[in-house]
Amino acid sequence: MKRLFGNLFAGAALTASLSMAAPAQADFSQTEIQLHYGDEYKMGRNANFPTFDNTTSRQTITLEHFSTNAIGDLFFFVDFFQDNDKLPNNSGRKSDQYGEIYYHLHGSQLGLDFGDSSPISGLDFGGGLNQGTDFSVALAGPRLNFDVKGFRVLSLGVYAYNNFVDPFSRSLDTTYQATIVWDYPFELGKQKFLAKGFVDFIGDQGSNVEEQIVFSPQFRWDLGNAVGMNENKLHLGAEYTHFNNKFGVRGVDENSYSLFLGFKF
Repeated sequence: MKRLFGNLFAGAALTASLSMAAPAQADFSQTEIQLHYGDEYKMGRNANFPTFDNTTSRQTITLEHFSTNAIGDLFFFVDFFQDNDKLPNNSGRKSDQYGEIYYHLHGSQLGLDFGDSSPISGLDFGGGLNQGTDFSVALAGPRLNFDVKGFRVLSLGVYAYNNFVDPFSRSLDTTYQATIVWDYPFELGKQKFLAKGFVDFIGDQGSNVEEQIVFSPQFRWDLGNAVGMNENKLHLGAEYTHFNNKFGVRGVDENSYSLFLGFKF
């Protein structure tokens, strides 16, 4: 845990300081804590080698942050999770953590402007770090942002993906990650809702590490607004994740789900 916090939040501190170095103050900043309870997770504490067909129920606390200003935007999250199930031989960790951090420099700072009539609202350049207890991945590449009616966020990033710390000390090939992110608020009567999520496409890395797809949509109801509180502060939601070839293991396809409360501040 110390290594995760040390590396991940050192990066967060650095990128946050770069962001605040701009003359303008942050246009937007939001931090959220999510409390999840879910099931059907594969390769968790209940993992059974080599088929990995057992599933695990899990509680997760997620800390998530996004902020943006004139020169760029910062996003990071950290999951702290605990698995409830176990095999008789106590295989697998009971609790663990995982985090990701990305910083993108807005292309407008380099004179890239697509004009008001273009469906592309911006081209950014970013880098990231994905880190768990026993592996680390560095990413770098461009991101296209799209101006589509109704979407607060719709983007496509394409990154070089270098798994430079591997739990099995394998020599893995550098590959790609293509990421689509969306955020679409809508209303039904007086109730406010949000559909958001992402899909990652990760290439094979050699050493029998297969191509991966992670598809994770969320559906949220603005509970705070419904009970007379400030809107966009308290959400009740459901999350589904399809993880094809999880962690690059051929044929291990996860279909997990969770219910969660999200508190924004």
